[in-house]
Amino acid sequence: MRVLRHPLSVAGAACAALFVCAPPAHGQWSAAPAVALGVAIPGGTLRDVVAEGVTAKAGVWMRAPRVPVGVTAEAMFTHLRGDRRGADDGALQVGAMLFNVTSRRHEGRLDPYGTIGAGWYLFNNPENRFRERHAPGVNVGIGEVIAVGDRDYFVEVRLHAMYTANTTGRGWTTFLPLMAGIRF
Repeated sequence: MRVLRHPLSVAGAACAALFVCAPPAHGQWSAAPAVALGVAIPGGTLRDVVAEGVTAKAGVWMRAPRVPVGVTAEAMFTHLRGDRRGADDGALQVGAMLFNVTSRRHEGRLDPYGTIGAGWYLFNNPENRFRERHAPGVNVGIGEVIAVGDRDYFVEVRLHAMYTANTTGRGWTTFLPLMAGIRF
């Protein structure tokens, strides 16, 4: 058996043993998967060409205990119907990868939060409405977490704004998802 003789080797082995055997620290970040489903309401000029639809998202909420902010990474899909009569001609589908900063109070069973972030949005081009099929965007929203047992349920509303190049120039294309979900 080889014996560690160099002082740095001994210190490294001691640090590794402490790392493996130590109990979890209270400041460690935790990651919790989350899924949500809801309705999406078109905003701005988008209201004239599409109707309400559905939205779904899945992501990971990352936070440390007793730290007032956390981060989320989410994938979202939204389908807005093509017109107000219910037909699907000209429907708009939007997919997005989002990264957000989320505030939390950590005070009890009811836990309001705010979120703000940015992402990259991919969308179809119904009726040649857009010059591109992708755009950067931002989102801002509020929500409420309801703790029940070891699960967290949440409701939230967010405003998504994509900086799109449409046939009349560049501008903000907006929609507003209202969602309910569960965090594991």
